[in-house]
Amino acid sequence: MTTNGEYRSFPTSKGQTVTPFPPQVSDVSDFGAEIWTALCAKTSSHFGKARLHHLLFDRKVGQVRDHAILAAQSYLKLAGTWEKELDKGECLNIALRLARAVGKHDLAEIAIAEMLTLATNAIAGDADMPGAATQILGPLISERVPPKALHGLLDDAITRYSSPFVKAQFFSLKLRLHKGEAARSAIYSDLVQMWLDAAATATGLVRAGHLKTALQHAQTSAVPHLIDRAASSLQALRNEDLGLKSFTASSAVSREEFESYLKPVVDCPDWQHALLHFVYSYGPATGSVENTRRSAAEYAKHSVIADLATMELIGSDGLPRFSPQSDAEIEEVRLTRQESITLQHMAPLLAIALHRIAETHGVPTEEDLTSFFAQGELTDAELASSIARCFIRYWSGDPEGATFTIAPKVETLARNLVLALDAGVYKLQRNEKPGQYPGLGYLLGVLRTKDMDESWYRSILTICGNPAGGWNLRNEIAHGFIPAAGSPAAALLFQCVIYLWSLGAKPQNVDDAGVDEAEEGEA
Repeated sequence: MTTNGEYRSFPTSKGQTVTPFPPQVSDVSDFGAEIWTALCAKTSSHFGKARLHHLLFDRKVGQVRDHAILAAQSYLKLAGTWEKELDKGECLNIALRLARAVGKHDLAEIAIAEMLTLATNAIAGDADMPGAATQILGPLISERVPPKALHGLLDDAITRYSSPFVKAQFFSLKLRLHKGEAARSAIYSDLVQMWLDAAATATGLVRAGHLKTALQHAQTSAVPHLIDRAASSLQALRNEDLGLKSFTASSAVSREEFESYLKPVVDCPDWQHALLHFVYSYGPATGSVENTRRSAAEYAKHSVIADLATMELIGSDGLPRFSPQSDAEIEEVRLTRQESITLQHMAPLLAIALHRIAETHGVPTEEDLTSFFAQGELTDAELASSIARCFIRYWSGDPEGATFTIAPKVETLARNLVLALDAGVYKLQRNEKPGQYPGLGYLLGVLRTKDMDESWYRSILTICGNPAGGWNLRNEIAHGFIPAAGSPAAALLFQCVIYLWSLGAKPQNVDDAGVDEAEEGEA
């Protein structure tokens, strides 16, 4: 480097000119190697000799094996001059590697003996120096025949240190040391129990993090009883155990504004038109995907710190459900977060609008509703009758029953629509996974490839089964995590059902703009 801070160019052995930062040893010119050789004869410090002989060994100058041996000997002497254990360990580690590289096994054994002594002192000493111990023990485990003393040292280290994170480093080294299945299973058992014990003395999110780590190690071990033990501990957590806080907010609108919102379903000539306007006049409950992307981008712009933090979404079962890793997954979480916020505002309004249809146009009979929903390809008489009864439950004051019975119809209609568009897609999935049904997320993905409106696709996915932070009503209901449901949840699901039904139906007794709008959204 020159005095003004610039790196000086110099010729390589091939006559080329480069400005390395830092220079590659193999690119150093013969002239540079000659300078190193001359300096070796002049310097008396262990540090200088160690580095210069090491460079000449890497550059393959002269008696290469002799340079490696001299460098290793100098590193061993240099280790004794350092005060910090990390510096000592680094020198001994390099000496061991150089000695092994040229088959100087007696020199390697000297390095190993000094490394074991250093590790023993670091673990037994009063000062907490786990870094020095791991720096030394790691390379020794990589030896073709690891020293027998390692077993005891690793156990001593696990007992010595109290931090679960430090203990986990030594457990990781034990797993590297042991190759047998029985020994590794025993180590994993101790490791999982260590994290469970750490969780028992922690609180809030720290406790949840320890339990999650225990489950991850249990899953890695593939030992069933360890997985059950860790999973049951994590599932036992409740929101109050995590110390999380809930916040609520409310907003008010004028009576005129509120009545204006209801006009699309109130001003219709009959309930058939009103049900179609309930879908197409209000649009998807999560809003347009363009608005969602703008809101998500604005949030990201002003919430930089929030996006830097590690995110883990926990399911209702208390287990990790989704942890975004890629940029695409992080963006999906952002979008779903905004959609969930929109649903908080829209769900109550849609519930009132659905009630207002009955108040304004009267509650249709089950027969009339069945006849209405029986039109089109996606519903036979039995399915149409089942959907009709769901509406009757809602308008008869049983939104909970309506919610639980209408939820499965979303997947039914999505499956029927996939079959109507391309039965081969569905049959292929069944052939690939015999005895299993393709899930709603898969079915919606197929419909999206068939030009289903993206905003509606995202709305149904987030309402019914988006793992990236959606409401997941269909999944939560199916697995028993929603003990009770009200009108807002039912209204969201009804809108999803009517939309999917409309993609394969053309009501014969409705012939105005409502149907035209429905046809525009056909997949």
